[in-house]
Amino acid sequence: MDKPVKALGNAARQANKKLRRENIFNIAKRLIATKGLEDFTISELADEAGVTTPTIHNLFGKKSDIIKELVSNLIEEMQSIFLHNPPIDPIENAKFFIDSMVAAYEQDTNFYRAALMSAEQVRLFDPRIPDGLFQRAEQLAAPRKEWYESGLFLGNIESSTIMKRVHSSNRLGRLDWVRGYIDLTQFRHQVLEGILMVYASDASPELHARLSEEINGLNSL
Repeated sequence: MDKPVKALGNAARQANKKLRRENIFNIAKRLIATKGLEDFTISELADEAGVTTPTIHNLFGKKSDIIKELVSNLIEEMQSIFLHNPPIDPIENAKFFIDSMVAAYEQDTNFYRAALMSAEQVRLFDPRIPDGLFQRAEQLAAPRKEWYESGLFLGNIESSTIMKRVHSSNRLGRLDWVRGYIDLTQFRHQVLEGILMVYASDASPELHARLSEEINGLNSL
């Protein structure tokens, strides 16, 4: 009769440990998001969470281990975004790309701010990393072969160059948002405008006119 009670006690302890860990991790995300990585310390995290520093080390390890966990979670979240099939139309494709990002960031602002800070520190978005987040992110808003086949894109500019400029627009907007210079509405406008302007550099006259209309519409908001 004692064994089931003991098992239940172990299960309860594990559940409580998991809840405590999740609570502390959420506090860590908030601290990193508001104070930045440089000013984030384990001792402050312990104070905010109402636990001892050894407890933090026992549950997470070092500061670098918390950052690794943030980055790991970011990869999982970003990969779930990249699984979706974007629209074929270039303008709707660009909107899908940025709206997917904004929707994710809105769900957990502290997490994404902290995780993106951490990702930049460990160079997760470095375009030289094979099959990294850079390449996966680019695939959502990169020129598609249908655009060239249908004549929407002229092919005067290498698609790899367009991809790099799309990435630059996204990265600049992302850094501005992470640092608190702009809000998510401004982030959307800034990145979308940048992508559409990159597309316009190789667009057919018909697509160029549509892109110009969209860009002017963003500026009037």
